[in-house]
Amino acid sequence: MLKEKINSIIEENKPAMLELLGKLVAVPSVSEHIEGSEYPYGKPCAEALDIMINAAEEMGFAVRNYEYRAGAADWSAEMGAPELGILSHLDVVPVMAENWTTDPFTMVERDGNLYGRGTIDNKGPSVAALYALCAVRKAGVKLNKNVRLLFGCDEESGSSDIAYYLTQDKMPPMVFTPDGNYPIIHIEKGMIRFCFRKNTSDLILSMNAGTVPNAVPAAAQALLKSGSAVLSGNDKLSITSDSEGITAAYTGLAAHASTPEAGDNAITGLMAALGENEAFADCKAISELFPHGCTGGEGLGIAKEDKDSGRLTCVLSMMSVEEGKLCGTVDIRYPVNVTKEELLEIMQARFGEYGFEMEVLLMNDPHCVPEESEFVQTLLSVYEEETGDKGYCIAIGGGTYVHEIEGGVAFGAELPGWDYHMHGDDEFLPVDQLMMTTRMIAAAIVKLCGE
Repeated sequence: MLKEKINSIIEENKPAMLELLGKLVAVPSVSEHIEGSEYPYGKPCAEALDIMINAAEEMGFAVRNYEYRAGAADWSAEMGAPELGILSHLDVVPVMAENWTTDPFTMVERDGNLYGRGTIDNKGPSVAALYALCAVRKAGVKLNKNVRLLFGCDEESGSSDIAYYLTQDKMPPMVFTPDGNYPIIHIEKGMIRFCFRKNTSDLILSMNAGTVPNAVPAAAQALLKSGSAVLSGNDKLSITSDSEGITAAYTGLAAHASTPEAGDNAITGLMAALGENEAFADCKAISELFPHGCTGGEGLGIAKEDKDSGRLTCVLSMMSVEEGKLCGTVDIRYPVNVTKEELLEIMQARFGEYGFEMEVLLMNDPHCVPEESEFVQTLLSVYEEETGDKGYCIAIGGGTYVHEIEGGVAFGAELPGWDYHMHGDDEFLPVDQLMMTTRMIAAAIVKLCGE
């Protein structure tokens, strides 16, 4: 009966939920880092946070603004420190409005879907969390543990919002974020990002391939000295000549660095082709370190795997040659059965064999919450009761909003098999899934914190 009452209240609140989400979508809250400003992530992010905090305060929750970096809404100011935290964010990624079929900052409902930047990532789930807590209160549920909703403003640009929050307050012992996938993400691989360098004598005049460190590059092109090579083109490798030299260009297929097997790395494809010629000894070395088609670190001697978090992935994502200086950037996602120190020792020795120097740019440990924990099992039971599907835990190569939060997991809001165009054009969230996520968050609150 209690569950039915809560769900009935959620359904009654549907028009208000859509109204609030529409207000949030209308704010182009792309995070900027503005040193010394009253609005450290820009005025739009501050505006979105004000909208959310004001809505929570009107519902009777105790609110706090952490200097426009994040905001909080507590079930009660008198209950002490919160035991459960529900973490979402109000900042969004940039848009290319010309590629959208509607205005990205005007929420439009069409065929049961809500279109607009932030609907799935992560303004829709933020609204779901607020109205879930609201429905629990309106239903007269008594909680014996305090609940805190956290609304961040910098998830898309480095999560400095959470770092700042932790200088001001503690994170609750139980935290989940509806900024990932259902049923539950409980393992996130560790990450190492580094660059390698060498003064090269290869006959490359210039090269600049790859645009970001966390993606498989779709195109790679190098300008070679005239007469330096005899190369044969194919359907992926084109060879052209002009007065400046020989241009060799490889066309591959882009993919995220956490799933490189879905792509075709243009840099390693080009290195393999150039490495067949003795004029490109360093290209051959790179091809041996990063064999084309191998995405598990085999060439570096770091191919690792475990049954829970899967296999290590390794991507040569960027490479440049300018005035004889060669530089490459590598992204590695590694499983829980190996340490970053072990991997670094192996790689440094391997690169040293070819005369390359390494510089570490970023290192994160893996994040793992035991599947058998009461917290995880409770959330899985909520998923099963709502969807009728078997709950299970997921390990991913990417990082979620809770990667640096001990014990944190991602619980929703993306269902298996769905493409919501997140970070893309015409991002959307089905209305019925917004309501489903609200019901699940409410059920989780009651199960984890109810008397």
